[in-house]
Amino acid sequence: MKHVFWLKEGLIAGRCGPSEQTWNLQELKSAGFSAIASLNDAQQCDTQQMDSLAIEHQVFNLPNNVPPKPEDLAHYAKVLPSILTFIQQQEQANKPVLLHCKTGVNRTELVMAYYLMVNGAAPVHAVSQARLASGHAFDAQGWDQFVYDVLYELQ
Repeated sequence: MKHVFWLKEGLIAGRCGPSEQTWNLQELKSAGFSAIASLNDAQQCDTQQMDSLAIEHQVFNLPNNVPPKPEDLAHYAKVLPSILTFIQQQEQANKPVLLHCKTGVNRTELVMAYYLMVNGAAPVHAVSQARLASGHAFDAQGWDQFVYDVLYELQ
């Protein structure tokens, strides 16, 4: 599926948001996605269509400052556990989760790295696996360090 990259096949994937590359919710539903976590403000997300397709949707609106601001660390440390809870609830219901931010590059992979860390990966391995999944994670100025700051804060 175009623009979708899997962290764990059939369980958790990422992509850019519809404001970056238009998406087809019917196509996403047909591909098995039953839950979407918007890590930005959900710009251009059609929540009515999500409801009609029975796609669970939650908005978390993580900041995307480049470089990250000092106060971003506390915000991420506060919000990421809620995102993880959403993912775990969907997993328990056998609903594959699609994570997205605007570009699908930094916030999406940071959540993926956190997910992996909580599930037993060391932070360095979690970041490596998130990078491998998308091919271009944490490339914005300051994000290569910020991801580790967040993970160590939550460890």
